[in-house]
Amino acid sequence: MSKKVIFPLMAVFALSVGVGSLGCQAEAKIGNAEPKAATPPPPEPPPPPASTPAPEPPPPAPIKSTGKAKVEGDTIKIPGKIHFKVNSAVIEEDKETKEILQTVADVLKENTQITKLHIEGHTDADGGHDHNQKLSQDRADAVAKWLTEKGGVDKGRLDPKGWGEERPLAKNDTPANKETNRRVEFKIWEINGKPTDAQKNDAAPPAAK
Repeated sequence: MSKKVIFPLMAVFALSVGVGSLGCQAEAKIGNAEPKAATPPPPEPPPPPASTPAPEPPPPAPIKSTGKAKVEGDTIKIPGKIHFKVNSAVIEEDKETKEILQTVADVLKENTQITKLHIEGHTDADGGHDHNQKLSQDRADAVAKWLTEKGGVDKGRLDPKGWGEERPLAKNDTPANKETNRRVEFKIWEINGKPTDAQKNDAAPPAAK
């Protein structure tokens, strides 16, 4: 009777020990598992390609002198003088005057890179300041009108300006000097839409002594 009881107890004990061993082995395997390696970050994107600098624009074509007009720096030099009626802005239609004005028109047609021509009117010191200022402006306007209507020049390329007696070339003390001061000058003001040195440096010179 006692032998029968002992055998089952021993079998149960053996089974318990076996299960316990398996549990320990499972725990050991779980505890010893190596962690997965972290995923490396994606590589940095390559830098954008360096931008190619825009090519420099070509230099403007040199200004060509035409006829009797001579281009010196930013000034169109003309032989002789443009004549007006006395104390008036009415242009005298004599041969010399028409030749000068047509030559200026030809310079502008030949040199399309001149996008703005500054037309300066000047007087002597006779008469009042306001009168001379208006007279010089009216004369500059008259020249611009002639170049547009008879010379075929686009009005937008012309910039008339009257200076009155403010910029004399000589003292206003003799008839010859006064004649020198009564004049019209032509200055190249813009080339291809960009101001020239004549425009940048425009300032009244000291009065002649």
